[in-house]
Amino acid sequence: MLVKNYSNVARIYSHLMRSIDYKMWATYILKLSRIIKKKNISVLELACGSGEVAGYLRKKFIDYTLCDLSLQMLLSFDHQFANKINCDITALPFKQKFDFVFSTFDSVNYLLTKAAFIKMLNSVESCLEQNGIFTFDVSLVENSLRNLKHLNRKGEFRGIKYQQISSFNRVKQIHQNKFVITCEDGSAVTENHRQRVFSFEDYFDMISKTKFYVYGCYEAFSFSNASPKCERAQFVLKKRN
Repeated sequence: MLVKNYSNVARIYSHLMRSIDYKMWATYILKLSRIIKKKNISVLELACGSGEVAGYLRKKFIDYTLCDLSLQMLLSFDHQFANKINCDITALPFKQKFDFVFSTFDSVNYLLTKAAFIKMLNSVESCLEQNGIFTFDVSLVENSLRNLKHLNRKGEFRGIKYQQISSFNRVKQIHQNKFVITCEDGSAVTENHRQRVFSFEDYFDMISKTKFYVYGCYEAFSFSNASPKCERAQFVLKKRN
């Protein structure tokens, strides 16, 4: 049975992501936030997932709001956050304006069309302070090509069996991760996670169609300029005056 993304993967997400260095991610995000040069900034994390990055950052930022499209993911953790919002990042509901908006783990790659990506940018722009920053990372073609093999895997976690089948269609720019999950009662469900791997140049083109400009584009976890050959690029956007 095909089910909604993360409705069951949420139960094994911590196991699937067990090799991720969340502290390193959080440290990098904190460094990026300092570009603003302002104390006590207001922060919005998009597509926060299981809240692992927030677990490290929550003591660094007093005004911190989390959001995710998956209610199951939001319910999977509790870091004493009052502001956990279930919403679509292409239609953010916030009237408040934030100083710093960010997403991690190539979450924006889930936006499958250029129209959806631009809609997301416009949605963020509407709730970002004039001197604020929006930063996000993207998975590029090299990441799909180099890491495809180890994403085909199977295992068991807390009585739940799973198989992950990963494929990349370079022509259509689609990276798909299919999860076949067998629950404790023996019932089987399938989740199809599809990500769009736009070209490096596509991102600059889409951003140019909005009120943002690219303040910086770095090779992930660094402040070195990114290139099309990077596995992952970190964009830092500011509003045009």
